[in-house]
Amino acid sequence: MLFALALALSAPSVTSSPVRTDCVHDREAILALEFKAFDQTEGSGWRPLYHNGCYVEVAELLREWRARNGDATPSIISFHEAQMWGYAGRYDLAEPLFARAFRTNGSASAVTWNLYVGGNLAFLRRDRAGLEAAVAALQNVPKPAGWDSAVDMNGNPVSLPWPANLNVLQAMLRCWDEPYEIAAHCHIEDWLPPVGPS
Repeated sequence: MLFALALALSAPSVTSSPVRTDCVHDREAILALEFKAFDQTEGSGWRPLYHNGCYVEVAELLREWRARNGDATPSIISFHEAQMWGYAGRYDLAEPLFARAFRTNGSASAVTWNLYVGGNLAFLRRDRAGLEAAVAALQNVPKPAGWDSAVDMNGNPVSLPWPANLNVLQAMLRCWDEPYEIAAHCHIEDWLPPVGPS
């Protein structure tokens, strides 16, 4: 009896990985949100989980929201899901989603968007020449008329840099040897990766 007790006390305990409390969320409540609240509003939808570094959880929410909304899903959802898989180190899942996020309407904003998406893909594929080409092309897209009087989704005036996202791709070049999570945030001076694994 004493031997068995001593053996039990000396045996290493087997515990499962602790659940991160900052990644716990009400899945159904988030998935029930309409597009603007789910994807486009700071502090709403998946964004608080993103700020906590819960990239896999966010990617899964985006994937499910996309599945539930089908053809009505804007391409930005695929792009954001691709980013989250990329941040989580799952480039294999990110690449096809980035490829799905290209826009075909031919507008100046679609041209710049496609160069941005292509630059992200080039980074994941370790194609530095492709990323450099995206940066060079983005720098040469003429600013569209009315860009300086842009408004947000609520009709409020906003100041938007032109070309959009150039600073992000340039930062990816500066941080070429870093993982995607770090390189994609390299334009933000005080950005630090969230603490703890997803």
